[in-house]
Amino acid sequence: MDSRQDFAKQLRRNMTDAENLLWYRLRGHRLNGMKFKRQQPLGNYIVDFVCFEAKVVIEVDGGQHLDNMQDQQRDVWLRSQGFEVLRFWNNEVLEQTDAVLEKVHQSLTPSPLPLSDGTTSHSTRPPKNSGQVAGYREGRGDKSSERVRWRARRGLLELDIVLGRFIDAHYAELDVAEQQAFENLLDMPDNPLWDMIAGRQEAALDGQQALLEKIRAS
Repeated sequence: MDSRQDFAKQLRRNMTDAENLLWYRLRGHRLNGMKFKRQQPLGNYIVDFVCFEAKVVIEVDGGQHLDNMQDQQRDVWLRSQGFEVLRFWNNEVLEQTDAVLEKVHQSLTPSPLPLSDGTTSHSTRPPKNSGQVAGYREGRGDKSSERVRWRARRGLLELDIVLGRFIDAHYAELDVAEQQAFENLLDMPDNPLWDMIAGRQEAALDGQQALLEKIRAS
């Protein structure tokens, strides 16, 4: 048998607490009705979890993976094969399980696609793009919205989820002034921006308060 298959079996028998918890929530089509596999060989690598139908890979990392060049090279290869790569720290899975699952849910669920008449369609899953940024798919909007999706990627998990929800639900409806106000918010560091969205800090510029209300309601 392929040595990678043997190693994958060994990894399945020795999963971390975080991996076991996430697997419990993913197994048996429990999330979005999607089938996930654990410790799955892909090319020269073994990924923690993968959904082949949605082409989404999930990696659960410990501190040893911080700024790991091998992980970065693996992610580049996986994306070149059309996979979206989501990475979570062990403590995020253990302490913020619902937030992690919502982030996975966002990646599994196609957003409405803009049609020529200004309406949206939920009928088609956008195609994968081998050069895309993890978490975002080609076909969810024009070049401007794709750039905003890139800028909205955050290290703070809760903030990343809230901004992703808002962009999917409301960004296409913003006027020019609101788009500029949103751009200004994205210029802020994670923690002050999260405090502002949570209402712990006042809006810094005119026009941001109404936008913050929309983000909170997303």
